[in-house]
Amino acid sequence: MKQAVREHKVLLTVTLLCSILTSAAGVLIALILQKVIDAALQGDRQLFREILLLSAVYLLLLGVFGFIYSLCSKALIRNVTISLRERVFRGVFGQKPETFSATNTADYLSALTNDIKLLEDNYIQPMLQVLQNVVVFAVSLGILLYLSPLVTVILIGCMVLMFVLPSLFGKALQHKQSEVSSQMSAFTASLKDLLSGYEVITSYAMGKYAGDTFKQQNHRAAGVRFAADRLFAFNESVSQTLAILTQFAVVFIAAYLIITGRLSAGSLVALVQLSGGFVGPVLAIMENLPKIQGIKPVLERIDWLTGEEQEPDAEGLPPVFNSTLEARHLQFSYKPGNPVIQDISLSLEKGKKYALVGPSGCGKSTLVKLLTGYYDRFDGSIELDGTDVRRLDREKLQQMVSTIHQNVYMFDSNIRHNICLHEEFSEQMLDTALHTSGIHKFLQNTPDGLLSPVGENGLQLSGGQRQRIAVARALIRNKPILVLDEGTSAIDMQTAYEIESRLLKLNELTLVTITHNMNEELLGLYDQIIYMEDGQIAETGSLEELLTQGGRFRSFYTLEKELVGTAG
Repeated sequence: MKQAVREHKVLLTVTLLCSILTSAAGVLIALILQKVIDAALQGDRQLFREILLLSAVYLLLLGVFGFIYSLCSKALIRNVTISLRERVFRGVFGQKPETFSATNTADYLSALTNDIKLLEDNYIQPMLQVLQNVVVFAVSLGILLYLSPLVTVILIGCMVLMFVLPSLFGKALQHKQSEVSSQMSAFTASLKDLLSGYEVITSYAMGKYAGDTFKQQNHRAAGVRFAADRLFAFNESVSQTLAILTQFAVVFIAAYLIITGRLSAGSLVALVQLSGGFVGPVLAIMENLPKIQGIKPVLERIDWLTGEEQEPDAEGLPPVFNSTLEARHLQFSYKPGNPVIQDISLSLEKGKKYALVGPSGCGKSTLVKLLTGYYDRFDGSIELDGTDVRRLDREKLQQMVSTIHQNVYMFDSNIRHNICLHEEFSEQMLDTALHTSGIHKFLQNTPDGLLSPVGENGLQLSGGQRQRIAVARALIRNKPILVLDEGTSAIDMQTAYEIESRLLKLNELTLVTITHNMNEELLGLYDQIIYMEDGQIAETGSLEELLTQGGRFRSFYTLEKELVGTAG
C-alpha cells in the first residue's frame, strides 16, 4: 500500500496542500459572519461594503481551491487504486507456483475487486477526510480561544466524551471488517465454482441445488456486511447525539454571555458556526477512525499479495543445460508425514526421450514439477549440469521448460495469438511450429487462417486442434525441455499418435512424457521408460527390456492394454 502511494508523491502533495487551504479557509468564514453581523447592528455601511467585497473575492478563491482539491483527490484515489490492482496482479503472478496453487483463485479475484474497493471506501477516502477535519478542528480551536475561552473549555469537555465512547467500538469494527473480507472471498469462490460448473449443473438438472447454494451464500454475505453496517450505524448515532448536545451547550452559554454583556451578537453567530467546525470534524474523525482501524486485516492481506511484506528471492545463477538433469535421493511431501516422492534417483540426458508411466497418484506429475523447478522445498538434490537447482534463477529455470497439459487453456483471441502469446517470432519459426504440430492441415479449411477466433477457452476448436496449438505454443519457443503431462489423453488416438510421434523425432528436444497410453509403437521410440509406484521408481529401461524382464511394468502394461481392449 505504501509503495502504491509513494508512486504518486507529487499528486499527493498537491492534494494535501489544497486540502489544508480549503479546510482552513472554510473555517475563517465564521469571522466574516461575525464582522457582517456586528457591522449591521452598528449601522456601519462603509465597513459593510468592504466586508462584502472581501467576501466575494474570498469565496471565489475558496471555490477555485475547492475545485482543485476535489479534482486532485479523485485523481489520487484513481491512481492509487490502479497502482494497487497492478501491484496485486504482479504479486499474484510473482508467487512461487506452490504458493499460488495453495490458494483458491477466487481469493485472488476477491482481493483485486472487493478488497481494493474496501480500501478505497474505508481507508483512502477516510484518511483524506481525517486530514481535512484535523485542519478544520485546529483552526476552529484557535479562533474559539480568541473569541471565548469559556465556550472553548466546554466544547473540549464534550469532545472528550465524543472520543471516548465511539472508540470503544474500534476492535469490534476491525473484527467485523475482517469477517466481511473473508465472507466476500467465500462468496466469490462459491459463485466462481457454480459458474464454472455450468455444463454439469445443466446436464444433471442441478438448477435447484445451484439456486439454493447461491441463495444461501448471498444471504450469508449480505448478513455479515449488514452486521458490520449495524455496528457502524450505532457508532454514528452515538457520535451524532453527542454532537447535537454540544451545539445546544454552545448556544445557551453564548446567549448567557450576551445577556451579561460579555459577548457581541456577531460573536454568537461566529461561535455557533465554529462549534459546528469544532464538533463536526471530531464527529467525522470518530466515524472514520474505526473504518481505518477496521481495514487493517485487508491492508495486511493486500501488502502480502503485493509482496511488500515478503523477503525478495536472492538472485540465482543462470541455468545451463548441456548434458544432464540429475536427481539423487529425492524426497518430497505436500504435508508432513505423508511423502509423495520417496528416495528417487535418476538422470535425464539432453536430447533423449523419457516416458514416465505408472498408476494414477503414484507421483509422476509431482516428480516432473520437482525436476523442472516448480517446487523448491524438497530433500535430496536436483542438479542441472552439476549445479543445484536451488542455486539457479527460478524464473529462468522455468523458462527452459515448456509443459503441455491435458487441459489446454486458450485465450479468447485468434490462433496466432494463442501460439505466440504476445511475443514476436519470425515467419520461418512460426511456419516450422505449424508444420511440426500439424496445425497447417486444419488451417487450410479455416477462412481466416491464423487470425481465426478460437472463442472462450477455445470453444470453437476441437480437442485435437487445441492440443496442436498447445504443441505449437511450446515448440515455437525452442526450449530445451518439453513435458507432455497427459497432453494427448483427451483427444482421439490417431491425433495423439501424430502429435507424439512428431515430438519424438525432434533430435535436440529433451522430452518427458507422462502417459497412460500403452501404444507399443510409440513407447518403443522412447530411450527410457520410467515406471513408478507409490512415489518410487520401480523399474527403468527400454520397452523391450522391461517386457523381457517380466516385472511390475509388464503387469501394468498388460493390464492397461486389456482395459483399452475391453473399452474398445
